[in-house]
Amino acid sequence: MKARISPNTGARGFTLVEVVVSVIVAALFLATITQLYITQSKLSSKTSAYNAADLLAYNNMRTYANGKSPTWFECNYSGGNPQPMTLISKNDAVDDIPSPVVQTVTASAPYGCGGDSVGIGYPIRVVSTVTYGPEAKVVVHATYATY
Repeated sequence: MKARISPNTGARGFTLVEVVVSVIVAALFLATITQLYITQSKLSSKTSAYNAADLLAYNNMRTYANGKSPTWFECNYSGGNPQPMTLISKNDAVDDIPSPVVQTVTASAPYGCGGDSVGIGYPIRVVSTVTYGPEAKVVVHATYATY
């Protein structure tokens, strides 16, 4: 009779090389996932800050350019040219936006003040700017209002 040799005659389990390779692959996978999480967290907070600054700039602009007659605008000339008018100039801390936060809203009459006795004139340009954070990121909204 012939003796049969079983293919599983040795020790059972994984070799040391297989275990080390598995641990290295798992460590690389965990490191990658951790790095992705950190990057996503940073991007999320930057996006949140930008969105808050964007909304602030838009709301500041809409305070003045709201479809109503701009009774707040005075056309002042200097040297033959209409001068810009500062409507808001603040250096305040604002929730959800990294400091320092500088808000400005200016109005100007880029085409002159013109108009006749009924008060219809050229458009007024309203520019709202929010500068924020240590990198001085800037968000700008601008529109024209009817004079």
